[in-house]
Amino acid sequence: MFDSKSVWIWNWRRCDGGEAMRVAQRLKTAGCCGALVKAHDGPYWFDQGQPWREICRALKSFGLKVAGWAYLYGHDWQGEAQRAIETIHYGEADAYVMDVESEFKGRADVAEALCQRLRQGVGQGFPLFYSTFAIARYHQRFPYAAFERHCSGTLPQVYWTAFRWPVEQALDWMYEDYASLGIAADSIFPVAGAYAQGFVAYPSAEELQRFAQMASERGSKGVSFWSYEHMDDIRWQALEASPWPVEGIPWTGWTDEAEELRQEIARLHRQNVEFAGRIGRGLELAREMLKVLQGEA
Repeated sequence: MFDSKSVWIWNWRRCDGGEAMRVAQRLKTAGCCGALVKAHDGPYWFDQGQPWREICRALKSFGLKVAGWAYLYGHDWQGEAQRAIETIHYGEADAYVMDVESEFKGRADVAEALCQRLRQGVGQGFPLFYSTFAIARYHQRFPYAAFERHCSGTLPQVYWTAFRWPVEQALDWMYEDYASLGIAADSIFPVAGAYAQGFVAYPSAEELQRFAQMASERGSKGVSFWSYEHMDDIRWQALEASPWPVEGIPWTGWTDEAEELRQEIARLHRQNVEFAGRIGRGLELAREMLKVLQGEA
C-alpha cells in the first residue's frame, strides 16, 4: 500500500474532528493512496475514541488503503505482537508498521522474537514494515538486521528540520547508510517530518516537494508524511503539488564537484561530533573532580 504517498495519523480525533469523510477527502485531494493510523501503544490499545476497525473500515469505504501502526517498547513483546496480530486480522489492516526506536538498541534477541511471533501470526506474505532511525551510522546498536529478516520494507524517519540539515543531505546519508546495511532503495519508503514543534520549524513547501522528487529519483516506491494533525494548509498544498511517481531524471550519483562538497560537509560534521564528544568527556571529568574536592568520591 506504500507505493505512492500516504500520511501518518496519530490522534484520530485531532484530524478534522475524526470525521472520516473529511479525512478521506483531504487525503485524496493531496493525491494520497491511504493513511497509517495508530492502533496501539506497546501492548495496550490506543484510545482513538472509537474501535480501530471502525476507523479502518470508514476510510476504506472511500477507496483508501489503511495501515495500522504502533510504538513498540519490547518489554512485553508477546503482548505487543498479539495486539499487532489483532490489528491485522480483526482490525482488517492492509499493512502494519512497527515504530521501533531506542528501546530496541542492543536487544537484537527481542527484535528477533517479536518479528518471528508476528510472522507466525500473519503469514509470510503480509505487508509488515518497520520505521526507525534514518541515519544508521549514529545508531549502530539498533538491530536493523533482525527487522530486515522479517519485514517487507522500512520507513526511515527522515526529519531533516529536526536534524537541522538540508533535505538533500538527510536523504543522501539515509540512502548511503541503508545501502551499507544491504537495504535496497526499492524497499525504503522514507518518512518526511511535516510538522513544527518547539525549536523544530516546519519544512518549506519547496523542501517537501524536493523530498518527494529525490526519493523517487533514488528508487523508492513511495513516501509518507508525519503527521496529519500537525500539517497546516501550506504543507497539504505541498503534498498536492508533489506528484508520485515524480517524472524526472533517474538518480545516477553525485557529480565530481558535488561529491567533493558532500565529503567536505561530512568531514566537518565528524569534527563537530568529535568536538562535542570531547566537551562531554571534559564535563564528566569536571564533575568527578568536584566530587573529589568535596570529599564525595
